[in-house]
Amino acid sequence: MSFSRINRRDALKSGAGLLAVGFAASQRLAGAQSTPASGTPVAASGVKLTVYSGQHEDLTKAFADAFKTVSGIEIEVRAGSDSDLANQIVEEGDKTNADVFITEEPGPVGLLDARDLLAPIDPAALAKTDKRFNPENGHWLAYGARSRAIFYNPTLIEETALPKSILDLTDAGWKGKFGYAPSGAFVDTVTYLVNTIGEKATLDWLTGIEANGKNLLKNGAVRDAVEAGQIPFGLANHYYWYILARDKGGPDKLTSKVHFMGNKDAGALILASGAAIPKAGKKQDAAQQFIAWLADAKGGQAVLAQASPQYPLAPGVESSYGLKPLSELDPPLFDQGSLRDTTKASELIVEAGII
Repeated sequence: MSFSRINRRDALKSGAGLLAVGFAASQRLAGAQSTPASGTPVAASGVKLTVYSGQHEDLTKAFADAFKTVSGIEIEVRAGSDSDLANQIVEEGDKTNADVFITEEPGPVGLLDARDLLAPIDPAALAKTDKRFNPENGHWLAYGARSRAIFYNPTLIEETALPKSILDLTDAGWKGKFGYAPSGAFVDTVTYLVNTIGEKATLDWLTGIEANGKNLLKNGAVRDAVEAGQIPFGLANHYYWYILARDKGGPDKLTSKVHFMGNKDAGALILASGAAIPKAGKKQDAAQQFIAWLADAKGGQAVLAQASPQYPLAPGVESSYGLKPLSELDPPLFDQGSLRDTTKASELIVEAGII
């Protein structure tokens, strides 16, 4: 897990000073860089966008290839971890090479927002996806999402016997029965808990998790341990299980199953993947066009539905991975932008002895 080098004081600065930047630039899109009402970009040539990407490289490549096909705009991808790339954008300042920043997690893109480094996204693009997952200030787009979930092995535990809340995992009866990984999504979950139940209660929970659970470091390792019957259940992101199911030939080929907690529990968090435009980016018009395409049901959302078991967020677009419908999940409702400062969560994770 990477910790951001952006300090807490800076990350907590209010966005109140953000300029009321209009969308004249996106409204000036014309000719080779215009986007028709259908959402399909008009082919262009000689334009290149530099995208800093913390997403899975195969998904990012699928986005880049599909967008170039319909727009003629080439995308140069610079891959890395979300937090490292966010820090790079901060360090580059007004000389950043990033035209677009796409992430797996809401935290790193939120940190840039807290530093007043993001240009607002065209409201027309934001309106294409589920508004529950876009930040309230509209400074980045939620183009995909992952749900926290429990993987369980029914030969070791019945679904009805699983915990009703992840907060229950501090109870002694769960000792040795579950695994977890201090991934980025775990840090986001801890940030959510800090924001909702407070620092002390969150530290108590982390201390209980460290005492009762098995830290398997990676979500994939949690999935594999459950599948192999090494532990009854584990906490992870839903898509790791669906990736294995497809690789093995279908869900019926697996022993393990996936359980969505629901009940607006912290264990049912849905975490958005974000796309943002640095203010200092030199190709604002083309960047806005890419974001609009990424949000479009016939554009980036269709690519996401085929290339990844993350949830597409445009209405009517369904994943090819057979996911439980997003409409049937019951996550907590909160502003994804509220996860912008993960510093305290990272400190508490260390204090609890998890890393």
